[in-house]
Amino acid sequence: MEKRWTWMLLIQIALVAFAGCSDDDDPVTPPPAKSAFDTMVEAGSAYINNSGDCPGVLDAQALNDDLASFTVIDIRQAQHFEDGHIPGAFHSSLGTLLDDLASKAIPSGKPYVVACYTGQSAGHAKIAMELMGYADVYSLKWGMCSWSPSTSEKWGNNTGDNLTNPETEPANGDLIVHDFPVLDGDASTIVATRVAVMLDAGFKGVMYDSIKDDLTDYFIINYFGENDYLGQGEAGVPGHIPGAFQFTPYESLAKDQMLQNLPTGQTIVVYCWTGQHSSQITAYLNMLGYDAVSLAYGSNNLFHTPLTGHKWTSDEINDFDLEVGAPPTAAFSAMAAAGAEYLNDDGECPGLMTAQDLNDGLADFTVIDIRQQIDYDTGHIDGAYNSSLGTLLDDLASEAIPSGKPYVLACYSGQSAGHAKIAMELMGYTDVYSLKWGMSSWNSATAGPWNNNTGDTLNNPESIPNNGDLVMNAFPVLTEDEATVVEERVAAMLTGGFQGVMYDDIKDNLEDYFVINYFGEADYLGIGDDGTPGHIPGAFQFTPYSSMGIDEMLGNIPADKTVVVYCWSGQHSSQVTAYLNMLGYEALSLKFGSNNLFHSVLTGHKWSAAQINEFPLVATRALVAAY
Repeated sequence: MEKRWTWMLLIQIALVAFAGCSDDDDPVTPPPAKSAFDTMVEAGSAYINNSGDCPGVLDAQALNDDLASFTVIDIRQAQHFEDGHIPGAFHSSLGTLLDDLASKAIPSGKPYVVACYTGQSAGHAKIAMELMGYADVYSLKWGMCSWSPSTSEKWGNNTGDNLTNPETEPANGDLIVHDFPVLDGDASTIVATRVAVMLDAGFKGVMYDSIKDDLTDYFIINYFGENDYLGQGEAGVPGHIPGAFQFTPYESLAKDQMLQNLPTGQTIVVYCWTGQHSSQITAYLNMLGYDAVSLAYGSNNLFHTPLTGHKWTSDEINDFDLEVGAPPTAAFSAMAAAGAEYLNDDGECPGLMTAQDLNDGLADFTVIDIRQQIDYDTGHIDGAYNSSLGTLLDDLASEAIPSGKPYVLACYSGQSAGHAKIAMELMGYTDVYSLKWGMSSWNSATAGPWNNNTGDTLNNPESIPNNGDLVMNAFPVLTEDEATVVEERVAAMLTGGFQGVMYDDIKDNLEDYFVINYFGEADYLGIGDDGTPGHIPGAFQFTPYSSMGIDEMLGNIPADKTVVVYCWSGQHSSQVTAYLNMLGYEALSLKFGSNNLFHSVLTGHKWSAAQINEFPLVATRALVAAY
């Protein structure tokens, strides 16, 4: 092999030397400049003649099986997108597609799938993206008609046997040579120019009923193999549209193929099996300067009954999840990501510390007591700093509460401290804990809140799962700057104060609330080890650490209904509630959790007198003097 390449190199050197011996006076004729049309043809035909890329359809099952690996672009009208779209899809249109991609409103980094109503207008988008250098682009086969029954009506309404007189005789003998169109523009930019013009003009399609009475006015391209064109193939077609010419896919539309047979003074109609392939051919021809339209629904609208291949049927309809409403705003996505990262970390959330552990290492912690000042003054943990939800961040920023040690937040029962803890975590404070059971566990003198709020107020727990009734809902709209939304929403949540409710206040109107049961499925069903007999009637089960992300179950929470979150004691649900309020939901934490629902049967996470210690309480100097 080495000798062969050496010999070839010597021949090339000799040839170059020979060429260099020519008369210096001989004129050198430069190669002709490539025209704009030639450049456009080369770019477009390189794509449409590549069967590995064109038409490049991906079926709904394959997309759903690996949805996280794709960026889905939905180019339907905004209202239809908001009525229901593939979870995580980005909305765009033919006219705005390239700008949305260039601005990163549609992110890069994953293969793209373009979804439209039926898979046809997506063809215009796909060839445009391919010619503009975007790789790994697919069109959703059958469009959104294949994703869900509620989005499948267009294919169901547009199949039929509208071609009652198919022709089986070949017409290609009548083809003649025409001049090519002339494209004005710089060859170096013509592709980008013509792609933009094509997208701005929108999808070019026509129904067969609109042309069948005037077929001679059109130049019709049958874009599938010759046998099927003649009615002799295996796909079940009885022939072709009268007068149509047969152009074989992948070998007929380059300049040195059959492109010269297309007229510039006549509307060209391209049809295939479904309109998904012909859409891309049509877009290409329009970019070349021809007047071309794609026959909507292809052969499925011509002779659907005898088709045995490439056929739309109800079997193509899946029942995959739909996301409702506009896509989440950038601010909502940023807030959701920050909060979910914390909530889904079981090493940080809920981050409880027992009174015993705090007392044993008290000098190593900064204790922040967020009870009302009168209760703080009456008795608090030695060295604790008094603050409140509304003043907490200012007190930390001003060093009124010093830094340098881990923080422990103390409130009455451990519940409102949850709002404070998630706020501090999201604002970058580390090593933050909430005192388990609050000051109720520190001393018998401060144990009133828990002693007075345990009971069996849920007399009819439910043990059947309700998650089958979950639907996708629109996310709340957050309009803050993406870069500052976390800071702004944390501040707003703290200003709003602790958001909680007692079960007695909602039990007679449970249907008015979206109730989240925030513990494991077994306990939700009443078959777990912690003694719960079931759950609040109608409650939905959200598993801790895996349900509150934007790509988890967050989309199942309605933005137009009050959300009630409950856990075992209210200490965990307080943090989830604060997160939901930061996202724009109206959320409440069920005070005292399951301990106020069915306390008698609880075997775990249970408040009892054993939780009460007798650790020292310190009163303020002013109050002592008053005694």
